[in-house]
Amino acid sequence: MTDPADAVAPNVANEAFGAAFLAYLKTLPWCKQENGSLVAVHKLTSEVIEAIREHEVKLYPGGMTVKLPRSVLMGLQKQCDDGQPLPAVLVFKKEGVELWFRRTKPEGFPFDTWSDPSALTIEREKGFVPIDSMGGDAHSAYAEISARANACPAMMPPY
Repeated sequence: MTDPADAVAPNVANEAFGAAFLAYLKTLPWCKQENGSLVAVHKLTSEVIEAIREHEVKLYPGGMTVKLPRSVLMGLQKQCDDGQPLPAVLVFKKEGVELWFRRTKPEGFPFDTWSDPSALTIEREKGFVPIDSMGGDAHSAYAEISARANACPAMMPPY
């Protein structure tokens, strides 16, 4: 049976979450890809975990949509609190923010996926925060970050 605390409707706009998440995004070291995507290789911080908690996640390879159980989210938060957050890739697009992370063999992520095709077979998760759920300032924040971002390294594949 599903715990009522886990039964948050996906993609529900939450103004407090949206404003806090946008403020967090502005602090990250972004680079810009030719397709307009902004990419930040960072950590699975409390802000990112909260975004994942509020939205559905897709598992890759395959793309199956799931809602992460509270126990998994609590485990991710504990790792963060213990100073050992998992690596993450945040991709800010005009449609929203993709949050990529990998719980299995996280030590090489995401760099191993850029250079070793076999690393793409390791299960990884992708959360998505629609831009509309981040409030009215989200489009201007995307433009602001995009204007100051440098080009991404050539070794990074397009997101």
